[in-house]
Amino acid sequence: MSEETKHNFPFFPLNLIVMPGEIQPLHIFEPRYKQLIHDIQTSGEHFGIPFMLNNKICKLGSCVKLYKILSETSTGEMDILVKGVSIISIESMEDTLGEKLYSGGSVKILKELNKTPSTELSNEFKNYQAQLAKINKIEDNSEKTNESLNVLDIAGQLPLEIEEKFNFLILNCPIKRETFLLNKIKFLHMINQKLEQLGYRFFLN
Repeated sequence: MSEETKHNFPFFPLNLIVMPGEIQPLHIFEPRYKQLIHDIQTSGEHFGIPFMLNNKICKLGSCVKLYKILSETSTGEMDILVKGVSIISIESMEDTLGEKLYSGGSVKILKELNKTPSTELSNEFKNYQAQLAKINKIEDNSEKTNESLNVLDIAGQLPLEIEEKFNFLILNCPIKRETFLLNKIKFLHMINQKLEQLGYRFFLN
């Protein structure tokens, strides 16, 4: 198992999972998270989003980086975009990180999730992308973009609900994770076929 431990890692707990490569908007208004984002702007470091389920912090979360600041008010409220970097395991958590207002702790970067997909999964995902390109009448670049994708990359490009992401990540076997994604892709393929028959345009996630 290949893991990297990071200490004194800033936390922003949310009911949100950001997969590697995925971009998500956040609205920043609490003083502690205004401070966190300003610190990240200065340091250029990443921060963690521990996943909250039923108001409880889970052991899994996302490591993200600040991707873009969309707007900032005179009171310091911000609309930002963050981009997923990796999936993390929360090893310890403190209510405040040193003298900071925000929480933090130790995390492990779960590199073992970055598996190379099987030929079956790679081909099914390629067919799914080609189907979307056809429906939207855009160029199909799946051959070029899929060359270096791992299993997490594929999961991040599928329209998974938050709980689906969580259920996928807690699976303890690579084969089970692949089966999960294969079933999702086959379901999406069926839905897209129906939409195509009805003449709908289905936009890329």
